[in-house]
Amino acid sequence: MTHDTPLSKDDLVTFFCLKPVNNGDYRALSRVLKTLGIRLVGGTTRWPVVWSAFGLAPEQDLQRAAELREPLLDAKAAAALIGVTPSIIYRWSKGNVPARMPVFPKAIDLSNGRENARGLRWRRAEVLAWHSHETLPVYARTAPGFGSLIPKT
Repeated sequence: MTHDTPLSKDDLVTFFCLKPVNNGDYRALSRVLKTLGIRLVGGTTRWPVVWSAFGLAPEQDLQRAAELREPLLDAKAAAALIGVTPSIIYRWSKGNVPARMPVFPKAIDLSNGRENARGLRWRRAEVLAWHSHETLPVYARTAPGFGSLIPKT
């Protein structure tokens, strides 16, 4: 799948790790897309649009682009990946990590801050790098607009 491959609603449901759609009910996906400010055109979108919604540059190097196209992980999937329980993933994401471990990768909130919405997701590459004591992947970010930088006082 390249940058220009259109992403269908079903592709997006898989990417955002949402519950499978029954009978064409895409309400959960609609909430996520609204939260992120993503509009579908002809029922599809493209990777650069999704990445931009996360504050990332539309162009990424090949390895990072492949990582960014991998489906996001919910707490259950992240826990299964590294052999712990989902409650531990939530504990770590709040800063209570084991001794001598760096800060757990920052969660991506798909719920727009709603309480108990179960909208936290993590990138697979970041969780694996953290677990292996490696440097977390760095993704190209969009450059701030001219004049938007505030000088330090």
